[in-house]
Amino acid sequence: MMLPVRALLGLLPGALLVGLLTAPPAAAAVAPTVRAVPVAATTVPERAVSTQVLLETGVIKAINTMRVRRGCRALTNVSTLHLAARRHSNLMASRKQLRHQLAGEATLSTRVRRAGYTGATMLGEVLATGARQPADALRMWMNSPRHRALLVDCRFRHVGTGVTANSDGRRWWTVDLARR
Repeated sequence: MMLPVRALLGLLPGALLVGLLTAPPAAAAVAPTVRAVPVAATTVPERAVSTQVLLETGVIKAINTMRVRRGCRALTNVSTLHLAARRHSNLMASRKQLRHQLAGEATLSTRVRRAGYTGATMLGEVLATGARQPADALRMWMNSPRHRALLVDCRFRHVGTGVTANSDGRRWWTVDLARR
């Protein structure tokens, strides 16, 4: 099945974030004609991507619902923070280690800056593993005074999330919070 280029362009930002599309050959990059890319070029089943996106948006919704109930404004989902969070979740999942900074990995501030979020005046991060659903992850964080303090800090304005399952199906959650 082939998708028209217009349909692919709508999918492109999400596909780039998870590295689903391979780079076209150099000749195709400069060719004046436009060609469709077969759906089979993706490396992750569509269902898995949909589940990942649903979990990531679901955890933002759960966090925002809790924040509004506590008198804070809802956080704005920022794609650059999402990219930084997803990269961190991917790395944690591949190494099977729950840490804010893995061996050889940049600090949170460097990770978000490299992902394109610049000018941060405040940054925070909460992590979890093993939670199956957004409500489970939120419950874990709310039961931890340090994590709860970050999530209910009304000074934060922006959020990005990354949820990745590793080969054994265990989910790794990263929520990056920021303010400019």
